[in-house]
Amino acid sequence: MTLEIKSSENYAAQIVRVGEVLKLPNSDRLYGVNVFGNLAVVDESWTERGGELAVFFPVESQLSEGFAWHANLHRHSDLNQNPREVGYLEDNRRIRALKLRGNVSKALLLPLSVIEKYTDYPNFTEGDRFDTVNGLEISRKYVIKEPQVFDRQGKKIKQAFKRVDSTLLPEHIETDQWLRNEQVVDDDEILIVTQKLHGTSARFANTIVRRQLSWWERALVRVGVKIRDTEYDTVAGSRKSIKDPHNPAQKHFYGEGGDLWTDYLGRVESSIPKGYVIYGEIVGWTDNGSPIQKGHTYGEPEGERTLYVYRVATVNPDGEIHDLSWDQVRQFAAQRGLKTVPELWRGFKRDFELDVFVEKDFHAHWLTGQVTGFSLYADEPVALSKGGTGKDEGIAIRVENGGAIPLLFKYKNDSHYLYETAQLDAGELDLESAES
Repeated sequence: MTLEIKSSENYAAQIVRVGEVLKLPNSDRLYGVNVFGNLAVVDESWTERGGELAVFFPVESQLSEGFAWHANLHRHSDLNQNPREVGYLEDNRRIRALKLRGNVSKALLLPLSVIEKYTDYPNFTEGDRFDTVNGLEISRKYVIKEPQVFDRQGKKIKQAFKRVDSTLLPEHIETDQWLRNEQVVDDDEILIVTQKLHGTSARFANTIVRRQLSWWERALVRVGVKIRDTEYDTVAGSRKSIKDPHNPAQKHFYGEGGDLWTDYLGRVESSIPKGYVIYGEIVGWTDNGSPIQKGHTYGEPEGERTLYVYRVATVNPDGEIHDLSWDQVRQFAAQRGLKTVPELWRGFKRDFELDVFVEKDFHAHWLTGQVTGFSLYADEPVALSKGGTGKDEGIAIRVENGGAIPLLFKYKNDSHYLYETAQLDAGELDLESAES
């Protein structure tokens, strides 16, 4: 039997040991278990499960149809194995952030026996992470299904000649949840804490691309003549998709908001040395006046947007990646007139106090001239806009790794989880999710 993660590390299930079962305020029936800082609301039966193993599912993961049926978790009981049992999951089987009498639940906790019976796997151990057991899907990251893209004649878009090798324009690494992974960071490591902006991910590179050979060049190749078939060019990418506007063979079909990544490539391409990739977050507005992220335009004038760089790397022709340090990233950006995500604090992990950064409006705190627990933030934070939660999304935490890819983590506030849950409940597909 094998345990695998096929979807996303951040949304994988994990075997955990049940700690203290807390009586929650404002209710006679609600209890809670904290797992990696995530509260899982449970019933009174869990008061007898302290010290036992259980399976933890994070918020915004989606259970497989078979597992939800087996565990009787559907709210519509006719979808459960036992129709007499009623769960709380809607038909999409998504684990939602819930506010129950003032208590924010951000996880689902189930007895270990439930997953053991479903998978017929008796060897789960504490710390196991998975979304698939012996090829059987258990869960995945929840995404709203996006309709297929068609051209103006209603035909599905066909793939055109591709110039870009994805290994030379690597996707940004997944940013792990801090509370699930903080134990991997030694106390004497330096943490760099930055403001987490809520926009859309972007990457820009000056990299090796394929040349589309002319007919006569192809003819020369056939008779053994060596023809240069690659060159350097600038390309862009969203979190998952590659944008290659300089490729005349590639058809581009975008929504009413246009292509933010190609637009920004035009602004930064002259600043990218050969073999470099810039990663950042674009915040603000689309060309048609829609926010990139609803309620999170950060004071950008309507129709405008700004890139905040959070990572720069070099990629050699073999696809080997070497990251610039954070201070080198700041210098690289400053020399080119680019902004970086604001640095809030840096110091030893042993001195890090997460609570200082929880549920804060960082810019409002910066304006006061002092920040509880620490001195003034290193940089002026980006000011929030109206329409969000009134608090920042959270923080990103960077640990340098000696020139290799840094360790990157994130912490998101409860208020932001509830905000995103409400958007997903309404079926709103934000730009970041659509491009992923």
